[in-house]
Amino acid sequence: MDDDEAREAEEARREAELLRRDREKAERAEAKEAERLRRDLEKADQAARKDVERRERDRQKAEQDAAKERDRRRKEQEKAAQQAVREAARQLREAEKAQRAAALAQQQAAREAEKARRHAVRVAGSEGVPVDLPPGIAVLWRTPPAGRPGPRPSLTLEQIADAGIALADAEGLESVSMARLAESLGFTTMSLYRYVSSKDEVLSLMSDRATGRPPVVGAEVGGWRDRLELVLAVQQPILRAHPWLARTSTVLHAVGPGRLAWMEAMLSALDGTPLAEHQKVGAIGLLASHGLDQLRIGEELSGAGRTAAVGTTAEGAPAPDLGELISMLASADEHPALLRAAGQGAFSSPEDAPQDDDGLDFGTVLILDGIERLIAQAS
Repeated sequence: MDDDEAREAEEARREAELLRRDREKAERAEAKEAERLRRDLEKADQAARKDVERRERDRQKAEQDAAKERDRRRKEQEKAAQQAVREAARQLREAEKAQRAAALAQQQAAREAEKARRHAVRVAGSEGVPVDLPPGIAVLWRTPPAGRPGPRPSLTLEQIADAGIALADAEGLESVSMARLAESLGFTTMSLYRYVSSKDEVLSLMSDRATGRPPVVGAEVGGWRDRLELVLAVQQPILRAHPWLARTSTVLHAVGPGRLAWMEAMLSALDGTPLAEHQKVGAIGLLASHGLDQLRIGEELSGAGRTAAVGTTAEGAPAPDLGELISMLASADEHPALLRAAGQGAFSSPEDAPQDDDGLDFGTVLILDGIERLIAQAS
């Protein structure tokens, strides 16, 4: 029993020793782990402090950079403001310089315009015409130079115009060519170009000369309507004698002495009325347009005009006029008003239309009545 107890005691001792060793080992491991944790905590604390320090340095650097950026922007703004002030001052100087230049240019233009005006308003014996006038107008204001040495010209512009008028009256405006004109005058075509440079110049001369000059209408003639009717009564027979004028008397064509004289006569006839100047110009423009329209219609309704427009009949005769065509084509059911007007000759040529005691056509009288009413309203 003693041996057994001794063995048990030895085993217990050994087991206790093992337990002690295990406990010591566990304690050492625990101490080691605690030391590792302590070192890790110290490292983490050091890393945290370093991170805080780094962030602080970054914050300080960011503040410094922001301060530098603000300072840079402030300097740029100050520089831009200074540049803007300098640019504004420069622009002001340029504007003042441009204004002075514009004023000088305007003064120069005014002087040039006055010079051109004086040059354009020439008296007999002056040489040349303003260079800025179109040839078709400049030729109308050309006057022969006085006292120039050498032989006299063989032709005058008046002779050229008269020859062109004779051709147009006899054979129509289409017959007027430089070759035909030279032939009728007994000259060669090339020699004619010494006096006029183109057919357009010839047409301008013809238009201005064919219309002649208006009558003198003063207060002794009567009121505005009497004066205007007198001018129109003289003008309309001239237009009817030269129907080709409808194709040469455009607004800007042939603005010569004759054209201006007629415009002056018609416009001055309205002196003393309460009409504004633009109303006066509009009124005489309407009268002039109506007169030329009547002239054009008359030319188109003539036998030659109808042939040029639609040809001839199968027998070679001129085409029917408008009234005859309406009578042939209109039906009593659909066009009773047209047939009635055609039957009474309402579509005849303006030359055959009824006229008043002064020889004025219905349209002219109607326009004059309208002007009279306008004057009454303005009074």
